[in-house]
Amino acid sequence: MGKLLFKGVEIEHLTHAAFRVEGSGTVLYIDPFKVVEPRRDGDVIICTHDHYDHCSPEDVKKVIKTEGIIVAAENCVKKLKGFRNEVKPIKPGDEAIIKGCRIRAVPAYNVNKPYHPREYGGIGVVVELAGVRLYHTGDSDLISEMRDLRGLVDVVLIPVSGVYVMSVEEAVEAVKMIQPALAIPMHYGAIVGSASDAEKFKKLLEGICEVAIL
Repeated sequence: MGKLLFKGVEIEHLTHAAFRVEGSGTVLYIDPFKVVEPRRDGDVIICTHDHYDHCSPEDVKKVIKTEGIIVAAENCVKKLKGFRNEVKPIKPGDEAIIKGCRIRAVPAYNVNKPYHPREYGGIGVVVELAGVRLYHTGDSDLISEMRDLRGLVDVVLIPVSGVYVMSVEEAVEAVKMIQPALAIPMHYGAIVGSASDAEKFKKLLEGICEVAIL
């Protein structure tokens, strides 16, 4: 959909909750989905949970290098069994350093809807690459654990569509809680939500946090 450069790290929003992040020679994909043209440049692929729009083996194949490594929520492992690549399961609280990229799994769950209960095991991830700390919330509502990240991340990738994840208003409250330098709305336009949700999110954060719609 679009990309930007933040402190030397390139952040590209592919679609929905899918991102490509590049810094210091390492290419990272988070939740690749609906990838049109094979790229096969991914050193590290992260899947936040096993729903088809976040853990898509077909799309992982299109972006991962032969020697690439997959880091995935434990509920994704069965779906990824066909890969010869190393698959590293990860759960909230776990941390790994892979190809110069520090990855920490954090909780992601719903509090007022049934789609992603806490026990389901979905994750968000805090990724540190080339000195930039980036938080992809995964499919989550506004949850109390986000307070633990206050002032500790530079960029937040956050859903704004409602239905399966937090609403625009909840996403705004999450950003106020976390206090990143930059917020990028996601999880709209492909399955639920629309560009108007992203625009509303940006408007509500005017004067509070920089927002980039990619």
